[in-house]
Amino acid sequence: MKRTVDLHTHSNKSDGTLSPRELAKKAKEAGLSAIALTDHDTNNGVAEFTEECEKLGIEGIPGIEISTNFKRLMHIVGLYPHGDRYETVVEKLKAARLERNVKMLEKIHDRFDITSEQVLEGTGASKESCGRLHMANALVKFGHVKTVSDAFEKYLKRGRPCYVEKFSLSPEESVRLIKDCGGIAIWAHPVQAIDTESDMLEMAKKLKEAGLDAMECMYNNFTPDESRLCRSVAKRVGLLESGGSDFHGSNKPAVSLGRVSEGTVPYEILEQLKTRI
Repeated sequence: MKRTVDLHTHSNKSDGTLSPRELAKKAKEAGLSAIALTDHDTNNGVAEFTEECEKLGIEGIPGIEISTNFKRLMHIVGLYPHGDRYETVVEKLKAARLERNVKMLEKIHDRFDITSEQVLEGTGASKESCGRLHMANALVKFGHVKTVSDAFEKYLKRGRPCYVEKFSLSPEESVRLIKDCGGIAIWAHPVQAIDTESDMLEMAKKLKEAGLDAMECMYNNFTPDESRLCRSVAKRVGLLESGGSDFHGSNKPAVSLGRVSEGTVPYEILEQLKTRI
């Protein structure tokens, strides 16, 4: 039987809807051999997640997805980072996320008279763990926009009325942190950050110099051309491939755990990544 993995998932410790324990159980039900928990800018759910994975007999990978201060959506996934320095920086990222969330929730309240309690109701999230996706869903729920995309475009993306900047690392700093702390550094969904092959190649080279190990070439909604582009750039720069669903539970209902646009991610991908530790 083919062994498969999912190296990019979220729990309700950031903007997913399942608890870390529930996520592990769903991975078991999905037949995954290994799964990484990569919540945004936090490792709060890792202990619960890996403990449950061990009980269930599947490989639970501690991870994180770091939001960087790039001009577009540039995220770096880290697998297996650990140690005192890592914990110190993550605490700073968590504090910055909380501060930003509080300010954005205040802006939403002032503009739409939606309380933070109403935004978080039924989500299992807190002010620290919530994200813009929770806020977007609330704007849809209360009839201020038609879709989540509209919410981001009109109110929640950079430069829009309810957006607030927060402290974040640069892409290169994020990669170096993960590598210095014993982890594997992966550029998540590269086509969301950069459109052209030449620009992607240039960025991949910069990140490779900082220690980047891999690019996410398998993703839930990549077209064949997008997957080929990522693979081409990764090969030219000497990076490995990675893949994951970016599962968020009911916050992204079209995304299934363990599934990418090509089907599944083979366990061999994880085995190759482990050689970079």
